[in-house]
Amino acid sequence: MADIQGLYSIGVVERDTGIGRDTLRVWERRYGFPEPLRNEKGERVYSESQLRRLQRIRRLLDQGMRPGKLLPLSEASLDELDAGLQTTTTAQTLDPIVTDMLAAIRSVDAGRIELLLREQYSRQGMQAFVLQTVNPLLHAVGEFWARGQLQIFQEHFLSQQLIRFLNAEIASMQKNAGKPLVMLATLPGEEHTLGLLMVAAMLASHGVSIVNLGGEVPMEQIGYAVKQFNVDVVGITFSGAYAYSSIRSHLLELRELIADDVDIWAGGEGVRRLRKLPDGVTKFTSLETLPL
Repeated sequence: MADIQGLYSIGVVERDTGIGRDTLRVWERRYGFPEPLRNEKGERVYSESQLRRLQRIRRLLDQGMRPGKLLPLSEASLDELDAGLQTTTTAQTLDPIVTDMLAAIRSVDAGRIELLLREQYSRQGMQAFVLQTVNPLLHAVGEFWARGQLQIFQEHFLSQQLIRFLNAEIASMQKNAGKPLVMLATLPGEEHTLGLLMVAAMLASHGVSIVNLGGEVPMEQIGYAVKQFNVDVVGITFSGAYAYSSIRSHLLELRELIADDVDIWAGGEGVRRLRKLPDGVTKFTSLETLPL
């Protein structure tokens, strides 16, 4: 949420751009951008235009460009670099289902979204639905938001519709689920839980039993829950917004809390570059590479 009208906290910027707050502060000192204001508590707050520019920069960084090249550029120069990416996204949005859903999102038509989701799910089944419908839709929505063609509230509206839909279908599938029992959670500081829910959906499609604790679960509580539920696997996801320098140490700490015979799966954009993993921790960087 905005701290005051039109201004966003560093936590919101971190969440909605995937750029860690430590990185934002380094860029501020080194490159003079972003240029946050201060709220009445002296905390950094960012304008919507800065938020959108940072989202564009993150997208270009994902294409292999360097911060030192991107941050000093004018908007016109960023437009030029961004043009190729926009062409790719436009091609994706030509898919009729994605186009129909975007229209329903813009008009915040919950009934229409429900109908489209239901039709796709009935045709595809859970695994294909997640990989071929939900993933491309979320990618397109993120890109359209970054370009100012969707509002933040519209993106959040879709997220809530997906959460409700997926939770209902997962609950139905869990009636016949068996071993292993996988417990899912994110650690404190990781607010992104839609990806966690998509992991749950993929596991459910394979008949796996799931306990989804949701977001920002304290480490010691995960340890207690492992014993209480007698789980076989703990799955933790890290988005690109999570402090990368802390991921390995946090996984080590978690590994020490949990019995050796309980596997740990670590997934998400945050672990993509992580090479040396603690013993007993398996990395997955996409839904397709879940270690089932």
